[in-house]
Amino acid sequence: MTLLSAGVSAGFSLEGLLGSGNSDSFARYAASRSIALLLAVLIAIGARSSQAIALLGIVMTIVQGLDGVIGMLAHDPAKTYGPFAFAVLNVLAVGWLLRGQERRATDVLR
Repeated sequence: MTLLSAGVSAGFSLEGLLGSGNSDSFARYAASRSIALLLAVLIAIGARSSQAIALLGIVMTIVQGLDGVIGMLAHDPAKTYGPFAFAVLNVLAVGWLLRGQERRATDVLR
């Protein structure tokens, strides 16, 4: 879920950068940060680091939540509900991941 969320964010920022915003420095900054987050998620998955994936899931939840607020302020339902849905799904995925880690740690201690 975190990978999908980061990928969508990077895709939209690249679309903004390559579209009419190609001369906009804010679009460049947004694209660089979105791509960096996507690469960090890919590295965490490649390293099989549950803690890093969980942390990046939390970061992407915040990003998507803020994107939803921006969409709400713009009165754009698609840019409001989509990011909020991703934020909720990220929370659920991170909770599932952390519960699985907690169970494994408890089993090891027994």
